[in-house]
Amino acid sequence: MPGPTDRSDPRAVEEAWILATLPRALAFATSLLRDRTIAEDVVHDCYVRLLQKSSTYDLARDGTKLLFKAITNACIDRNYRDRTLLSLECEDGSAVPIADPRALDPHELASHHELESAVLDSLGRLTLAQRGALELKSLGYSLQEIAEALGTTSTNAGVLVHRARQAMADELRRFREAPPDD
Repeated sequence: MPGPTDRSDPRAVEEAWILATLPRALAFATSLLRDRTIAEDVVHDCYVRLLQKSSTYDLARDGTKLLFKAITNACIDRNYRDRTLLSLECEDGSAVPIADPRALDPHELASHHELESAVLDSLGRLTLAQRGALELKSLGYSLQEIAEALGTTSTNAGVLVHRARQAMADELRRFREAPPDD
C-alpha cells in the first residue's frame, strides 16, 4: 500500500511538493505585491498552471524554481497591468503596530515608528526585481537560486541584491549614524 510520499503516486508527490513550497511562495508573492489577498490569488494561479503541466515537468526536482519564476513573472504582470499605488500602511491608514507598544517609552515608540516608516518607504522605492532579489536572499536562497527564480544570471542576481542593500543603507543612513552631541 503506497504511503503519502510514495513516488509511485504522483498526486501524493504533488501534494507534498505544494505543502513544502506554499509558505515560502506566499511570503515571496506578498513581499512583491504588498497585498496578501492578491498574492494568494497569484500563487494559486501559478500552482494551477504548473500542475496542469505536471506531465511535462518534474515538480519534485524543478518545481520550486519554476514556481518562483512563475510568481515573479505573474507579480510583474500584475503590477504592470494594475498600475495601482501600493499602500505602506494598514487599510485604515495607520502604521503597522509593533507587538507591544507599552514596552517602549514615547520617545522610543516615536523613533520606532519613524524607522518602520522609513524602511517601508525605502522598500517601496526599490525596483520589483531588487525587492524580489532582496526578499529571496533574506529567505536564505543562494544567488543561483535567486537568478533562476528571477530569470537572470547569478551575477545579475548578486548585483540586484547589492544595489537593493546599498539603496536601503543610503535611505536609512540617518538612523544608523549617531546624533551629534550638544
